[in-house]
Amino acid sequence: MKCEEVYAWIQAYLDTEVTPEEERMVERHIRSCIACRKRLVELAQIIRQLEKTGELTPRQDFTRRLLERIRQERKP
Repeated sequence: MKCEEVYAWIQAYLDTEVTPEEERMVERHIRSCIACRKRLVELAQIIRQLEKTGELTPRQDFTRRLLERIRQERKP
């Protein structure tokens, strides 16, 4: 398995959304590739931090401003 392939599988691997065979292939590569192992650890840390933040509440005018911006961008 090449690094590019592993990059495509890392998120699914962390979410346990891979088959047992895919999991073995990713783990085999991670054991032998420092760069991919580092990327896996970094992504896992980011996910943990995001989980700690909980649900975010947008400002009251977020929806209005978003819809306004969409309308402006659609104008020719």
